[in-house]
Amino acid sequence: MSESEPHSGLGFSDLFDLLRVGLTLTSIDDGRVRRANEFACQLLGRDAREVVGRDWHELVDPMQVDELRAIDPGDVLAGRLDWRQRTIRFVRPDGQVTHVLACGSRVIIDGDRCFLSQIQDITELVATHRQLQLVLDNTPVSVFLLDHDGRVLTSGGAAHQLPAAMLRQVTGSSVFTAFRDHPAVLAMVRRSLRGERVHEVLSAGGHWYDVHLVPVPGAAAQRPSVAGVASDVTELERASAELRVRTNRQTALADLAQQALEVADEDVLWDRGTRTLTEQIGAEVMIVRGRPASDRIPAAWAASDDSAGVGADPSAPYNPMVPAHLNGGDGLQGRVLSDGGVTTPATEPPCTVVRVPVGPADEPVATICLRGAGRRRTSDDAAFIRSVSAILGSAVLRIHMEQDTRFRSLHDPLTGLPNRAALLDALRRSLSRTGRNQTRTGVLFVDLDGFKAVNDTLGHQAGDKLLTTVATRLRHAVRPGDVAGRLAGDEFAVLCEGIGSLDDLQAIGERVIQALEPTVELRRPVNVSASVGAALSGPDLADAEALITAADVAMYEAKRQGRGCLVRYDEPVRATHAARLRNVTALQHALGERRLDLQFLPIARQTGPIVAVEAIPCWPHPARHALAPEDFEPIAVDAGLSSDLDLWLVDNAIRYAHDAAGPDGQTPMTASTVTIRDDKRWDEGRKASPKEIWIRLSAHSFSDPDLRRRIIARATGSTTVAGHGLTLCIVIPDKLRAEDHREIDAAIDQLADAGVAVRLDYAETTPLGAMTPDHLPSGLHGVSLSEQYVHSVDHSDATAAVLAGIVCFAHLLHLDVAARGVDTPSELDAIRALDCDLAQGAAVGQALPMPPW
Repeated sequence: MSESEPHSGLGFSDLFDLLRVGLTLTSIDDGRVRRANEFACQLLGRDAREVVGRDWHELVDPMQVDELRAIDPGDVLAGRLDWRQRTIRFVRPDGQVTHVLACGSRVIIDGDRCFLSQIQDITELVATHRQLQLVLDNTPVSVFLLDHDGRVLTSGGAAHQLPAAMLRQVTGSSVFTAFRDHPAVLAMVRRSLRGERVHEVLSAGGHWYDVHLVPVPGAAAQRPSVAGVASDVTELERASAELRVRTNRQTALADLAQQALEVADEDVLWDRGTRTLTEQIGAEVMIVRGRPASDRIPAAWAASDDSAGVGADPSAPYNPMVPAHLNGGDGLQGRVLSDGGVTTPATEPPCTVVRVPVGPADEPVATICLRGAGRRRTSDDAAFIRSVSAILGSAVLRIHMEQDTRFRSLHDPLTGLPNRAALLDALRRSLSRTGRNQTRTGVLFVDLDGFKAVNDTLGHQAGDKLLTTVATRLRHAVRPGDVAGRLAGDEFAVLCEGIGSLDDLQAIGERVIQALEPTVELRRPVNVSASVGAALSGPDLADAEALITAADVAMYEAKRQGRGCLVRYDEPVRATHAARLRNVTALQHALGERRLDLQFLPIARQTGPIVAVEAIPCWPHPARHALAPEDFEPIAVDAGLSSDLDLWLVDNAIRYAHDAAGPDGQTPMTASTVTIRDDKRWDEGRKASPKEIWIRLSAHSFSDPDLRRRIIARATGSTTVAGHGLTLCIVIPDKLRAEDHREIDAAIDQLADAGVAVRLDYAETTPLGAMTPDHLPSGLHGVSLSEQYVHSVDHSDATAAVLAGIVCFAHLLHLDVAARGVDTPSELDAIRALDCDLAQGAAVGQALPMPPW
């Protein structure tokens, strides 16, 4: 009701009492209640006498009096303050508080200015509102209502929620002003005001919120509003973010581990490790390979934060992980150092540096260095860095082991030179290149002269030192780019690419020979020369194996020419080798088809009788005359048939002896059996029976323990010879005993125990030094001297004196002495005069096709 002209008192009074709503009339000037109807009195819990005439402030809740007294009546009268609707709390006499909604209007009654107020009981509504508010305040969400202009009409929810607090602060103003620094929030509100339901997770004030906005259509002629609900999901988002980081890092570690199993290049591995750390940690990464890392970190990487500890100072002692919390930046590029340092711009800010070893902490293969400035690192960061370090360390160890295995498989462990497999591979690749480039590849096959003697006399350690010295000299003797390698034993090869002619290859080979000529200081000065074979690729030598074989063939020809020689593989050498191969093939067939013959050289005692024969093999060559042992034994050595030839000799000597023996076991001798000088004492021996069959074994056969056991088993296991009154005698080369007297002496005693006589054949050493009582095998029967002790004995006093000394010394040791190569009657007389026990040679008799019995 608006202010009006004066009314008739009676008519207004009747109307005041008839209305069934609470009405009060209060003077504006003094604030006293002029009148209150029945319904108003019921709301106030008083009768009219208690209400009329009282200052209305006395009826109001004392907690609200100050708020209401602050209202200036002048503002109300002037229209500066809206009094049309207000909630007032009245206190009833019983102490209960009644909440009323008061609506008022200015009126003039009997000339007084008054407020005509209508009051309505809203106590239950207020109680319900408070309950709802309590629920909202204890709900972990913020609820709000915005009008079309973005003003907050109402809000509620948990007081600690940032949106609720902010909305309460800006009640009456617009969210477009309050959230002007949050464009994502404003965009959501605008979309919802346009009628769109919006749901997003937003960041504000260091928190994350899950926000739902729903458009609320307005009533007729009213614009729509927006209802919103926001909940704090900061912990959830942080947990999700940590889970994503951990998942990403676990995936990165799995990828790195898979790559670490597959990568064979160490540089690629370091690059991938650096990239993984840079992407996941967000710091500048530098991997320093080798140790120590402290003296290789750039000066600009020195940390300025003293709290970083010892790990921040590049000059500080090595620490596996300092500090545990890493301070670093984001998005910086990683680097890998193989040696030396890196250049870092001087404008880079100083940051904390962390060093993490890769591999064992005491001997790391590398050090991961990280630095950055920005966020504080966590324990998860440190664990991730250590995991990367562990993966890299294991992978590097694997790569090193594989590289070491590959190197060992392709290099000689003693000299470090490429081995045969590596040389063949390099040679194949070289031949492929030279085939395309129209150039030629040469191979030098180098074999040391006298290496075995060094091993035998100075020991294998000296031999190894000699081989390493030769390898070093080979590297320096060849051209840059040439490949020197060790094939086996004392055999080396040099691969020379881009050779114009055999003359060019020969020049390199001669430099190799000259480089190996200087004395090598071992336990004593040693001179070792080399035999070199040179072969050049061509239409007939386009294969790697064929080219090395050709150089090998040329090297063997060089060895036959003497020490320190070089032979080029050409047509004459090829023809000679082909002929040798034919001889080898023919000898193999002869042994396999039993086409060898056995002949016997007579051996006579000093007194004249023929007491023994030496069984020797003879080969009726298909294209040449019958070959004696000295003619085809080199062929047997080349063909690797020495062992087969010795076994054949043992078996057939025993068989021939058995076949030739008579029924009574005696072997009669006729005058035509042997040719011997016409001397009475020696002539009497023609009618005597031989007592021994000698078999001279090669050094190669008897030096092989397995073959030696086979020969001993055949010689001692047959009763054929012993059953016919004959003794089998094995003649062993003296150099075998010089190499390993224990093994040979045991074999001699084993043969002697089985009834087999044994003699040592001294062809290369003197028996005077070897025959000492303390080192003489008990089963030794005698010694055999080569022709060097016999020739010129008939006219040289020195030769006669040496032979006399050997014979005398042997007799003192109860050994008999046999002299080979006694070819003239004067030599026979001379050795007989020197008391030599046995003689063999042309003066005694020629070889016989059958045994002389």
